[in-house]
Amino acid sequence: MRFARGRRGNAETGIKITGIAGAGGGTGVTHLSLMLANYLQGVCRKRTAVLEWNDHGDFSRFGEACTGQTGPRTCYGIQQVDYYPGAAAGRLMECQKAEYEHVVIDFGIVKEMTCVELMRCSTVWILMSFSEWQMEAFWELMRSEGFSLKESWQFFTVFGSEESRTEWNKRRKPKITRVPLSADAFSVTRELMDWMETVTDHGSFPGSVSRRSLLKGKEKSFH
Repeated sequence: MRFARGRRGNAETGIKITGIAGAGGGTGVTHLSLMLANYLQGVCRKRTAVLEWNDHGDFSRFGEACTGQTGPRTCYGIQQVDYYPGAAAGRLMECQKAEYEHVVIDFGIVKEMTCVELMRCSTVWILMSFSEWQMEAFWELMRSEGFSLKESWQFFTVFGSEESRTEWNKRRKPKITRVPLSADAFSVTRELMDWMETVTDHGSFPGSVSRRSLLKGKEKSFH
């Protein structure tokens, strides 16, 4: 996987763009995207759009379920957040020209085609899992040709051993933060508000990161 360089597309408009992607499937990218969007609109009062920059089709499914609308739609308005299914670069440009203050992009799984767009985001959240059957996808991302950590990138996990996460943070970088469990991505609880306030104010992870330190211990399993 080759990571290309790109320009931050929000530099001229002032819109904040948060890209969320997963190191492998089933890491909770869409759920976290919805949680962030509802926090930004419901608590921070930011006019927010969420783009489904993948072919999973989840936005159309929950859009129909939540609104009762049937048939293809370019946008679903749910709790004052606009959700765009099957979006792409053209839709992002439209959102940048509109009056949105924050755009959240659900990239799905990190792939070569998403790398340039990740570089355009003002903040990138990467989700991984400490479940044994999903760890290899994270190592593959770390080993990717041209991969380099940016200070605006943050790493999170929903699934897997808490003991493994704690051990990782003691010995390796980047720091990986646990996402609080939330049964309903459209509901903003007090716990979620406190957590979101912390991670959205935290723009980077501290210290330098070496390729050797990232790959050290690959052969060890996490139990």
